[in-house]
Amino acid sequence: MSVLPHHPKSPSTGKHIRSSYWIWTCVFMVFAVLLIIYFFPEIKKDLQLLEKVEIRWLAIAICSQLLTYLFAALVYHALLKEYPAHSMPRLGELIKATVISLFFNQTVPSGGISGNTFIFRFLKRFNIPVTDILALIIIEMLCYYAALEILIIGSLIGFFLFVRATPHIIPITLAAGIGIFLLLSIGMLMVGRKKFLAGIYRRISRIKFIREKLSGSFLQTGIHGSVIQKQPKKHIITAILFQLLMIFADSFTVYALFRGLGYSIQGFIVLLAFLCTRIISILPVSPGALILYESSMVFFLHSLGIPLGTSIVVTLIYRLLSFWLPMPVGFILFRSEQRKYAMAYSDREEENDASAEVASS
Repeated sequence: MSVLPHHPKSPSTGKHIRSSYWIWTCVFMVFAVLLIIYFFPEIKKDLQLLEKVEIRWLAIAICSQLLTYLFAALVYHALLKEYPAHSMPRLGELIKATVISLFFNQTVPSGGISGNTFIFRFLKRFNIPVTDILALIIIEMLCYYAALEILIIGSLIGFFLFVRATPHIIPITLAAGIGIFLLLSIGMLMVGRKKFLAGIYRRISRIKFIREKLSGSFLQTGIHGSVIQKQPKKHIITAILFQLLMIFADSFTVYALFRGLGYSIQGFIVLLAFLCTRIISILPVSPGALILYESSMVFFLHSLGIPLGTSIVVTLIYRLLSFWLPMPVGFILFRSEQRKYAMAYSDREEENDASAEVASS
């Protein structure tokens, strides 16, 4: 059961929250509609391509894609085990949060910042200290980078051992990925230091709107050491394992689509192309890395010997399952979360007003 923060609210808080809810709902609705209208020809084409996939393998691909959300939620579930279970979000709530986070990451090109911002606000509702929330988000990203590094290094070794054809772009991309995610990990470790976070907090807390949203308990936890050290190693290892499973499930979706089209392909080839695509598409150049992601995946699949036509069809269907179809679901869940959040604060305000009237009488 969720626990809402007990901050004093002004008489206009409920009205302000309701207004904000409808404003942001309209903004995202307009944005989503414009996005769908602009890319409608591509979406329509992707839907028509579904008819070419064998129904059994299509069902497997959909189930595999759904598992990615479960594994993503289990990452946070593992990292939240240090807190009392009764006051933490349930697994179902975490799954919804990961879907909404994906919706933000896909619609707002920010390198994952927009999705993590939602996760921050979501966890803040459960009275988790600000430093701990930031630590959880940083650790989640570090676990993701660690999982990618493990797979990239393993794939690079496997490429030289088992792949007879030698398209040089594959090992070059994988080697670049090792460097990129290593640098990102170092950056996250620097950000994870309390002294660094405290400095950021002091600066952003000067802004009145943000100061009202954040808790002063942030600095009371101290500014020495690293917030990441608080997390037990076994929980971090568990989180990395779930990140690995999430990546495997995502890449298996592509494999299932190839099999559904009657094309026999090695799973390792799919994993190579998938990892190279992830490395290239990390740049926040467009919502959901549109165009860049599709062109990269087709390029790497074709470079590994897959026919161009088959690569295009599989890539388009995969993007339909992983990008286009989850978008309306994420928007609906986000709207539902906003409504529930606004109603909860409205009820809390009514209770406070009633208590004030009783006290005054």
